[in-house]
Amino acid sequence: MREHGEVAGMLELRGIEAGYGEHIVLRDVSLTVQPGTVVAVLGPNGAGKTTLLRVASGLLRPSAGTVLLGGEDLTRARPYVRARRGLCHIPEGRGIYPALTVRENLVLHAHKGEETPALDRATSAFPVLGQKLRQPAGQLSGGQQQMLSLVRAYLTRPRLVLVDEASMGLAPVVVDQIFEFLGQIAGSGTALLIVEQYVSRALALADRVYLLNKGGVVFTGPPADIGDDLFMHYLGTAAGAHQAP
Repeated sequence: MREHGEVAGMLELRGIEAGYGEHIVLRDVSLTVQPGTVVAVLGPNGAGKTTLLRVASGLLRPSAGTVLLGGEDLTRARPYVRARRGLCHIPEGRGIYPALTVRENLVLHAHKGEETPALDRATSAFPVLGQKLRQPAGQLSGGQQQMLSLVRAYLTRPRLVLVDEASMGLAPVVVDQIFEFLGQIAGSGTALLIVEQYVSRALALADRVYLLNKGGVVFTGPPADIGDDLFMHYLGTAAGAHQAP
């Protein structure tokens, strides 16, 4: 695990309350992602995990609390402003443009003048995409669409990547490739905030874990500090159980 000091967080959520209309999902949630670390957010269905990522990326404005990115208050900033500050959000459900070709999807996220190197990086990370460059993204398999979505974390060179359920609905061999890629991103020094259904995979990657339940944080700490009793109570599984798809 990487060591880090008490420096300003890459991302800080302070006292967040958020929801949809009159339905409050998050209640007084605080979370910090330090530079170059991996933070996993775990919890049962409906705990507020996706809502937390939406607040962090600016897709959902909180009704209370503060969002800071690199120490800057961006609570009211739109998603594109946060993206310019180095945040990349990979949403659940394949964040791609299905009518565009694979090449067009990749070039769309590349910096101007760096399209060719960006394509090289993307196809190096996931060689199968190099074989599908002229194919509409909507015709790719689910796993290939997820690869195309995730590879934005290479193309935009972000400082922080938010990943929501990267392994959802994928075959085991594809899940292995996805997590190998996430490990490479983390190894490059990019901070990660991940929501993941497979507990053991998230714990293996994470430096710190936040466990949510009913919109509140019920545990925060390093993975080694999580006991089986806590996980059995909130997730119905042991912390050390193998959760392969």
